[in-house]
Amino acid sequence: MTKLSVIVPTYNEAENLPYLVERVHASLSAYDYELIIVDDNSPDGTGTLAEELARKRPIKVVHRPGKMGLATAVIDGFRQASGDILGVIDADLQHPPEKIPELLAAMAKADIVIASRYVKGGGTRGWTFTREMISRGAKILPRFLFAKIRSVKDPLSGFFLFRREVIQDVTLNPVGYKILLEILVKGKHNGIVEVPYIFGGRERGRSTFNRKEQINYLKHLWRLIQSEKEAERFVKFCLVGGSGVFVNMGVYWLLERWGGLRDTFAHPLSVETAILSNFILNEVWTFRDRREGRVGALLGRMLRFNLICGVGWALNFMMFYSLTRGFGLYDMAALLIAILVAMLFNFILNKWWTWK
Repeated sequence: MTKLSVIVPTYNEAENLPYLVERVHASLSAYDYELIIVDDNSPDGTGTLAEELARKRPIKVVHRPGKMGLATAVIDGFRQASGDILGVIDADLQHPPEKIPELLAAMAKADIVIASRYVKGGGTRGWTFTREMISRGAKILPRFLFAKIRSVKDPLSGFFLFRREVIQDVTLNPVGYKILLEILVKGKHNGIVEVPYIFGGRERGRSTFNRKEQINYLKHLWRLIQSEKEAERFVKFCLVGGSGVFVNMGVYWLLERWGGLRDTFAHPLSVETAILSNFILNEVWTFRDRREGRVGALLGRMLRFNLICGVGWALNFMMFYSLTRGFGLYDMAALLIAILVAMLFNFILNKWWTWK
């Protein structure tokens, strides 16, 4: 029988831990499982309580010297786990342990199974409108930034299972508490399944959701961008865009000065030549790892690139006009801002749509 190891990071969860342990055992008594409780020297005696509970339930307790963060606690738990399938659940009972057997069943057709708030049948209970909006906004960012998780509806869930092989020989280095995002981006996996669940309100103790964790999330995103070389990709995209300026000006000069073509014809032809030049360079350099060989796919990417660049140009113009006319900004400063915004727009859209 496949063994399951469920990691439970704790800090001041003495009120919740006995309930969690019993509910997990009631759900998994027919399975080969273990709980790995990783405690950060909780002042309320959570670690000591965990040792007592381990006398009658399949529990390993990992004691750490201080509050070192949820994500690193989970990683330490992975190191102590003996299961073929690893899982993570919060100690505060906002993740229903009764859902674990359903997640296990879904492992038959996946490498990672996520208890999801954002698929049909999932949701949250007891959240404020502000927290709901923050959560929904936060999950959009990684789906734009990392192509391999674009189809995942809840990449920030804290309740999930996965096969041990997913993180074998993978260096995990998260900040904050979004360990699943790190595993999704860096891990070696093929199938991902999301199972709906309702994220409940905390019954006991204090919530760990605060501004510091929101900042940590942004730091974590930046680390992942660097590790996945997305920052390097953006620099390449900008360099290609810079080369397009010279192509645009050079072709215009040749057509208008040498060829005697009217400027109303020379200008659009030079712009389109620059767009095609940028497309070719991005195809063979910036996004070479995302190319498909078929001619039809190539033409489709070229068309999408043209459309995005056209919208980007319109965005550039509208921003420049509004900054200079509406806010009275110095024209060269307004132009620089407009160029940067349009370039970022072009990069994100092309990354998300042209080179999926």
